[in-house]
Amino acid sequence: MVLASVTWAATLMATGALDGDSSGSGTPDYRGHRFHHDMCDTAKLSSFQEKYKVEEPDADQPDGYSSRQKGLDVSSCSRTMTERGETSRTPPTTYVSTHVEWHKKTDPAGEFASQQRVWEDQKGGTYQYEVTPVDGFGDEAYLVKEQRGDSLGSLKLEVRAGWMTYEMSWSWFGGGVGEDFEPPSAATVTGWMKTDTRATLAALEKPDSKEAPGRDPAA
Repeated sequence: MVLASVTWAATLMATGALDGDSSGSGTPDYRGHRFHHDMCDTAKLSSFQEKYKVEEPDADQPDGYSSRQKGLDVSSCSRTMTERGETSRTPPTTYVSTHVEWHKKTDPAGEFASQQRVWEDQKGGTYQYEVTPVDGFGDEAYLVKEQRGDSLGSLKLEVRAGWMTYEMSWSWFGGGVGEDFEPPSAATVTGWMKTDTRATLAALEKPDSKEAPGRDPAA
């Protein structure tokens, strides 16, 4: 009977049940990155804006949102851009999105790398994906490159800093039929993303603005 009790106590300690946390998830640590309601205001895009103009969203279609839930806080923004000085009636369109999650119940560390590697198994037809580790961001970071035939289609910079996960994504779509446009190189876009991600992560360490309107349409 004593042996059984000792064994049971050891099991509880190993699983974290004695600490009142049966999931063993621990306490959230966001490495100093705070929740921000308005990611469209917080996300820094100065590198992209040297080449592109940010289009204003339609009034009935907000370009971002935020949500605070028991298990997860989320703040996101997606921006549509066109190249400065472009005169085509159907110019190429560039999209840059910034999506941040603050995990409250489960440490994302155990699954983060696998979530990125999943892209490599989604290749098919003319689409190919390549996942590369990136140094210098948070606890771990990865670059996900999408190749559409001979053309660069999209890039994602994924960062985990403690229990916070961050994604900046870039995608490009050519202009009208018969028009010959080429996207910027992967090296160029990666440079923009790294620069603007560093600036955005630094901004997330500052307090959220009390005047942030929040962009959740349901708010």
